[in-house]
Parts: sequence; C-alpha cells; structure tokens
Amino acid sequence: MPDFHFRRLTMEDLPLMHRWIHTARVKAVWDPDKAWTYSEVVDKYQPRTDGSEPTDSFVIMCDGQPIGYIQTYLWRDYPDYAQHLHLTEEAASLDVFIGDEAYIGKGIGPQMLICFMREIVFANPALDSCIISPEVTNVPAIKAYEKAGFRHWKTMDHPNESTPVYLMRVGRADLPSG
Repeated sequence: MPDFHFRRLTMEDLPLMHRWIHTARVKAVWDPDKAWTYSEVVDKYQPRTDGSEPTDSFVIMCDGQPIGYIQTYLWRDYPDYAQHLHLTEEAASLDVFIGDEAYIGKGIGPQMLICFMREIVFANPALDSCIISPEVTNVPAIKAYEKAGFRHWKTMDHPNESTPVYLMRVGRADLPSG
C-alpha cells in the first residue's frame, strides 16, 4: 500500500498547483470554464496558505512525491452554500484531485481518501460526517468515493454549479478500514 502524507499547501506549491489545474483531467472537473493565470492561482490559494481563509489546503504526498491537492472545510464556515444542504449535523467537506498523471487509474484514490479522513477530517472530534459533492456526470470519482465509504445522500441543483451535484456522505463510524 502506498504511503500517504498530507502536507499543508505553501506559496512554494503554487507553481505546481497552476500546472496541475491545467492538465486535461483536472481541468475537466476543477473550474472547467476558467483559464487560470498564475496570478489568479496566487490570489485564490494564498489566503489558504496563511490561514486567513477557513479552507485547509494540502498537497497529497504519495511515497514522498507530490501527486495532487486536497482541501477540507466545515460547512458552517460557508453558510451561503450550506443553506442549500439543510444539514442537521456538524459536517466537513473535501475536494480533491490527483494532478500527477502517473498516478491516475492506479486505484489509490479510495485509500488516500480514507487516510485523509482518518488523519485530518475526523481528527476533529466534533465532526459527525464528511460530505463530498461530485458532479452527477463524474462517474469515476463517484465510484472511488463509494470505495472510500461515501454513500449517496441526495442529488441537488445549486445556483453556483453548472450541473447537478451528487452529494455523498460518510459518517465517522462508517469509514472503512484501510
């Protein structure tokens, strides 16, 4: 099994982020209608590197190599979006992509997600669940999330999203071993 580690995103990682978000596979699901300049990447992610924004951002390390990006946040920190979910529990969310093409299709996604949720998300004892929101058309991601323990919660149209989102939830007790 690969050795996963999650290193906080730093300013030095932003050139790599810029490159990753322009790969075809990431571009298809990560702001597909936006052509990010390096300056825009800095504007978006710099507040996450200094803690001035409540999203916690990490570089995914696999066997010592940076392979992707993962972020987590509490739904209550984004009330404009959370109001559409009608949550009744303390929940986090995460967004993720593998940016290094050499790691695509290797089946490591579910293991990496389980590791991240154990080490980062559910390290917060107040959290009851983690919710992820792939687009309904992102079938490969949905299958990987299911292998990591996520189950369909509801499908939702959201005014800020171009297609419906397939909300998936995993509770702390439902997280698979791995």
